Amino acid sequence: MNAITSRPTSLRWAVRCAGVLALAVATWANAQVATVRIDPSRTGPAVNRQVLSGFNFGNWMSVTEFRDELAKVPAAALRFPGGNIGDEHDMDEATLDAFKSLLSQVEGERELLVQTRVFQGRPDRPAANAPQDAARAVRMARARGLNVRIWEIGNEPDLFSAVRGDASWTVQRYCDVFRAQAAAIRREDPKALIAGPAVSGAQPGAPLFLERFVELCGDVVDVLTWHIYPTEGDGTEEAALATVTEVDRSIARFSALWKDRSRNPLGHGRSIRFGVTEYGLSWRTDRPRFLSDQVGAMWAAESALRMAQQGVNLAHYFAYMGTGFHGLLDTGGVPRPTYYGFGLLGKLDGSFVEATSSDSMLWAHATKTGSQLQLVLFNTRTQAQPVRIDGQAALTLKDARFFDAGIAEEEKPLQHLAAQAGRTITLPARSMAIVTLEVAP
Repeated sequence: MNAITSRPTSLRWAVRCAGVLALAVATWANAQVATVRIDPSRTGPAVNRQVLSGFNFGNWMSVTEFRDELAKVPAAALRFPGGNIGDEHDMDEATLDAFKSLLSQVEGERELLVQTRVFQGRPDRPAANAPQDAARAVRMARARGLNVRIWEIGNEPDLFSAVRGDASWTVQRYCDVFRAQAAAIRREDPKALIAGPAVSGAQPGAPLFLERFVELCGDVVDVLTWHIYPTEGDGTEEAALATVTEVDRSIARFSALWKDRSRNPLGHGRSIRFGVTEYGLSWRTDRPRFLSDQVGAMWAAESALRMAQQGVNLAHYFAYMGTGFHGLLDTGGVPRPTYYGFGLLGKLDGSFVEATSSDSMLWAHATKTGSQLQLVLFNTRTQAQPVRIDGQAALTLKDARFFDAGIAEEEKPLQHLAAQAGRTITLPARSMAIVTLEVAP
């Protein structure tokens, strides 16, 4: 579907809704009901918008033209310039001027992370990648009123040797550059947080690079960062959705690494932050599969929720808009399912509370603000699924809305779900829903 495709007629939409209702009735009659149990008394971390609403951002994005659309999914954190652009181009005045101009078109207050240049992009043109260039970037940002809290040293240095063909880029060399740039940045801004190594999603090389980096530079880094891209846009949808557990594994692995005195001899006693500064179900920008489809959107939203609940401090989905098949909107401003998914996450507030599902293919997360609960549900099955909502406290279902691939394709708003038998709803196939409940006093 493109920007000039005509909208569906009201008759077409009515026919589709009738079909969904008929499917829900049939499913309710025949399918096994899954149970989601909420315990509002078991409180977890506060909702972190820097994780649930963080994105990679670049000067190539048409944010001015689609300002109103993006305002409905406001960014709470931005990583600039996003991807490997920062290692292909210098951070100069024109770049930061354009960045500032585009930021004025993006709604809300945002935590900014800016990459410094590390890699020498072209042998015939010296790169501004020395410590003094990193320091100059801090001064230029400050002069333009850009409140950059975090500076990330380069992007995916684990790929410099193999993908970019420069075997001299070992972990030791990167660590030496990291130390030198970090020192230069801190002289300009003692409060700056230094992030890295921003390793790629390549397995098994990227985690091994990060582990060696921690061993050598654990005393310098303030925000330990990595990327998650578990597929190349291939394989089955079921296998792709199952890779969401890589989020859990990476957080557990690197958290344990940081505390290990033998593997982190210089920094194990320091308190730092953790960040996933790029993530997506696929890294293949040229393939729409698992990026601009419903599977990719569900995986991304679920990943963000898991990161937020497991203590990741910042995360940036790739990308905010218009980057090949990455982005919440395409270059024509047409919303993708990820636009709906992250828009739904933006409705969450308060703190996470315990929500458990009886079905491994039904993902559930809940937040609580005052007496109100927001329950996020993912039906990863290819058929509709009835869900009963139970709780340790008396709950009243106030509202339930969902989206699926059809709703996103037709650019409709979230659609209502009717409750059956009290607090039971039927989720359409491959859908994501938000349910509002009231806790009795």
